[in-house]
Amino acid sequence: MRLSASSRIISIVSGAAVFAILLFLVRNLALALVAGVLGWLIVTLFFSKKERNNTVIIDGMTHSDINDTIKKGLNLTKGMRQAVKKLSQLEVIQEVEDLCRIAESMFDLLKKDPKDIRIVKQFITYYLEPTHKIIVKYVELATTRPMPADAVETLERTEKSLKNIRATFLQQKEKMLANDVLDLDTEIKVFETLANNYSTSSTKEDKSGLNQTSNSI
Repeated sequence: MRLSASSRIISIVSGAAVFAILLFLVRNLALALVAGVLGWLIVTLFFSKKERNNTVIIDGMTHSDINDTIKKGLNLTKGMRQAVKKLSQLEVIQEVEDLCRIAESMFDLLKKDPKDIRIVKQFITYYLEPTHKIIVKYVELATTRPMPADAVETLERTEKSLKNIRATFLQQKEKMLANDVLDLDTEIKVFETLANNYSTSSTKEDKSGLNQTSNSI
């Protein structure tokens, strides 16, 4: 990405400053030159990353917003995995792992297509965060000793709800995939339109050429 004018100036000045300081201290032109170039390169890369993170991609969202959203989601799935390590119920552990994988696959899709940022942010707020709380509470209750008298019924209800939660997660992922299908369909239509226009244009040119040849004869 191209740097702003101020960033380019700062990087050049930084490189020149490193060069001048090293030349003054060690009196070695080659070493000072290499250090100056490295100083310029490091500052350039720093500003390049910073400006890229602050670049608006869509709907006011930047690369930094996307990275923060993914990081937040991964922290939640990590917390769910950490929580169920205390359980002995293998079926529950597997179901929670499935939920984490679905969520993380959505984050992978977001990396490829930032336009889905709204869907993912809503997914995290309305589905993943509540699910994280449910799992943590479930583990706390399931590992409490002695277990409260009415805990068994609550635990069983929570276990049954995991399948419904999984279905809801998949529905949210389907929204992202539907957007991809729509984008692909749009690309195909644009291509077909361009191809038809080119074909029509070529046919007209061929006919025009034939008419000119016929008239000359």
